[in-house]
Amino acid sequence: MNYFYEHFFKPQQVIPQNRVFSPEHIIITSILVCLIIGSMMIQKQKRSKKFSQQVMMILGLIMLFLEIFRIAWKAYYYGFSIRTFRFDWCNQVCMVLPFVAIFKIEKIYPYIDTLAFMGGVGVLAYPMWVFYDYAGIHIMAVQSMISHGLMILIALMMPLASKEYRRKSKRITKPLIGLGILLVVAYVASNRLGVSYLLMKDAGDLPIISLIPYPYYWILLLPLMVLGIYIARKLLVLIDKWSMQTE
Repeated sequence: MNYFYEHFFKPQQVIPQNRVFSPEHIIITSILVCLIIGSMMIQKQKRSKKFSQQVMMILGLIMLFLEIFRIAWKAYYYGFSIRTFRFDWCNQVCMVLPFVAIFKIEKIYPYIDTLAFMGGVGVLAYPMWVFYDYAGIHIMAVQSMISHGLMILIALMMPLASKEYRRKSKRITKPLIGLGILLVVAYVASNRLGVSYLLMKDAGDLPIISLIPYPYYWILLLPLMVLGIYIARKLLVLIDKWSMQTE
């Protein structure tokens, strides 16, 4: 038990390193992808909105627990402050999405589903910061990867759990409004807290983008984000057609 605490639970004294495509990354992402596909196949077979609503509520509760655990862990080891919450893309989504799923707030679905899907897929495919501060499979790395997997699954389930909500690939106005809200919150938090949320103060060591001074790299980033939303939306619509197709 003490070995687990020392190596997998408490903060690690390690040299930060990017562990993208490491065995830890590949194993956890593979498991999550299998769980996402398996869950969608079960719901496709059942074709029950009530069942999907119950599953989405449970996933929302799990996501809420994981987010509370993350905040409590950070506060215990590093002290509590407003910075404990973090205001990056996925952190903002993780603070809102559990309540949207638990209470079935369908009016918010079109503003957050594409953002949740994009953030989740991006991190599972390329978790640049997830394993960065930890030595391999650490409790906080696992927590983060599961939360991003839940972001994808909850976003995919929204039409299955709703009688009215249907995604249309051409309609990206509301996802863009959601993106605008994320950027405004990140900008305000970055300036108030002195942290570069969503690259609002600097681009860190990101390839290419870090060579362009702030705020001029946003001339490149904004079109890429809009294009990403458009592609993610079309992909979600294709998945919806498969998941809601009757035999």
